[in-house]
Amino acid sequence: MKIKLIAVGKIKRKPIAELALEYLERIKKFHPFELIEINDEAIRDLKEIPTALEKESKKIETHLKKNHHLILLEEKGEEWSSIELSWNLGQLFQSSCSEIIFLIGGAYGISDSIRKKSHARWSLSKLTLPHQLARVLVLEQLYRAFTILRNVPYHHA
Repeated sequence: MKIKLIAVGKIKRKPIAELALEYLERIKKFHPFELIEINDEAIRDLKEIPTALEKESKKIETHLKKNHHLILLEEKGEEWSSIELSWNLGQLFQSSCSEIIFLIGGAYGISDSIRKKSHARWSLSKLTLPHQLARVLVLEQLYRAFTILRNVPYHHA
């Protein structure tokens, strides 16, 4: 089973990009993992948001397979502890889905068409986070979940 993180937009600040890469490499030692960056659409006027979100969703859809399990990162999603995330991952590893996809939308969110395709919605916090920082947090939490699942010292309960 493959795990993917699809992120709309690129990390522009080098220190944040390096930290994201560090966790990405750590995860890959446990499980096949792919990071996919989708170019965000330029928005010059707020009226362009719905069109931009639909364009982004078409790009996202090219990476969704038939038997996927899509977890949307969203501020209105369910907050999971690190233990709950690892448990959820463990359950998915026992399921028949072919890949687990985590999705971080762009600065203006995600289209309703993609939201309807999600199987779960995960909120990192009630706080509003910059998308670049959210990516690092997702990667760190996925790494932590793998250490919990494999009983590797990292997480301290």
